[in-house]
Amino acid sequence: MKKIKHSKYKNTGILFELLTRQITVDTLSGNSNKSLDFLKKHFNSKSELLKEYKIYNTLVTQKYKKEIQATMLIDTLLEVHQKLNKSQLRREKYNLIKEIKENYNVNNFFKAKITDYKVMASIYNLLENKKATALSIVNSKVTLLEHITKNKSKNDKKDVVLENFSKQDQDTRLLTYKVLLEKFNNKYSSLQDNQKTLLKEYVNSVSNSPALKSYINQEIKEVKKTLTKYSKKVEDKAVAIKLNETKGMIKPLDKKSSVQDDNVINLLNYYELVNELKTIHG
Repeated sequence: MKKIKHSKYKNTGILFELLTRQITVDTLSGNSNKSLDFLKKHFNSKSELLKEYKIYNTLVTQKYKKEIQATMLIDTLLEVHQKLNKSQLRREKYNLIKEIKENYNVNNFFKAKITDYKVMASIYNLLENKKATALSIVNSKVTLLEHITKNKSKNDKKDVVLENFSKQDQDTRLLTYKVLLEKFNNKYSSLQDNQKTLLKEYVNSVSNSPALKSYINQEIKEVKKTLTKYSKKVEDKAVAIKLNETKGMIKPLDKKSSVQDDNVINLLNYYELVNELKTIHG
């Protein structure tokens, strides 16, 4: 199927996803959280942008077993979109993009790999692309039908950004890094600098980029080196054996592996172990 050409700048679903990710980057970097202000300002309850985003979100997240149900969903949401105030929507989108350009490096902001990019592009093609050909419209509908009727596997990753926006308290739970940290912070109340750096790298890379994998593998190498160093200082033989066993369990990511949340969580825990060893043994 031919790749759909479209602009990330005009895709409301992508704009929303990138903004929520930028919130995380701003927070971890200690910068002023303009991205959160933009999100609250432009995706408020009275905006056409929020109405359009809800259409994107429904098409991305809703699942049906039968194709007829998926078809009805697509057709219904296309009708809903037709009723939006298009001039207001264009104005709101223009103002949002203008503020993004004024406050961020646009190339860096939009270069991230997008979750469900093909689906997002297909939605845009159906909703907003006035130059779309009949063939591209058919292809976009087929893509959406396949996506909506696709069975969720246990390994499918949820889009925590989209899911949490609608469910959580905006001022705090919108911070997407908290979704990742919840698993970790159940045990630890604060983060060390190396843990914050790891999370920042994870969010900045957004997806499974070679740079992120390289960073994690380098950190794994350093953790193993540190564990080797401190295992020699531990007087308790049982503890020393456990440290060596732990070191043996830490494996770098191979070329075919992609970075998963669990990889990051495990490395965060290894950092915690290293920090405790440093505290005890200096």
